[in-house]
Amino acid sequence: MARKASRFSSASSGDSSSAANTPAPKLPLRETVKQSILVNVFQASEKYVLENGSKFNTQGWMVLVVDPESLRVISSSVGMYNLMEHHVSIVEDLMKSRAPFRNQAALYFIEPTKESIFKLVEDWTPSKEKKGPLYGDIVFLYFLGPLSEELFAVIKECKELVKRIKILKEVNLDFLTKEADAFHFDMKENSLFKKLYLTDPSSPSKVMNKIVTKLVTVCATLNEYPHVRFPAENKLCKTLAFAFQDKMNDFVGSNDSWWYHGDAFHQ
Repeated sequence: MARKASRFSSASSGDSSSAANTPAPKLPLRETVKQSILVNVFQASEKYVLENGSKFNTQGWMVLVVDPESLRVISSSVGMYNLMEHHVSIVEDLMKSRAPFRNQAALYFIEPTKESIFKLVEDWTPSKEKKGPLYGDIVFLYFLGPLSEELFAVIKECKELVKRIKILKEVNLDFLTKEADAFHFDMKENSLFKKLYLTDPSSPSKVMNKIVTKLVTVCATLNEYPHVRFPAENKLCKTLAFAFQDKMNDFVGSNDSWWYHGDAFHQ
């Protein structure tokens, strides 16, 4: 799919004009995120387990395995009752030792970082200390944001895991919904402002890339392809705007079925 045309422009510091108006989502942001999680993650997994569980000796229930980041994302919009309604029996911490549930499917909802991917692979790597796999032969993998090729290769090397994967999906929900129509990136690093404002603004820093990646997941969730404006004399804003544009274009170009408010079919 060809990349969309650029949708940003510079403005003088005194220019307060707004970007082109786009239709507001029908649901508040928190409800949009809740429905996205329940439908695209839990309903899809539940449907597979109920239809195919008997083939894999599972009881129709799933163990939800999360890391600290994904737990905060789920907790900000979805309650335990919602999870139980979709056949989630227990929520487990990926970073801690866990009891085996070999007659239940495993649903991993995690951040695509080295630490989380290595812990995932460790769950399915045979060793003398393990009497067997922790979970049944159905595995669902959902990631908060884009999974790098490097980490995807790590997953592919684990044969015991690969043969059990039934769904692998990037859900693009790398942010918190603290209020009905407000989002939060949950970036609590002590040196965040130093890394953002006291580094060379001419090229994207790690902090910038993290902000941009999270912002793309917000736009993906809201089905918005925004116009971006920035003060022309501000190098930091310019770098951030161009970095966002590149990542947003990459997302749009690799997701043919994604649509946005204001396109030819969604006014």
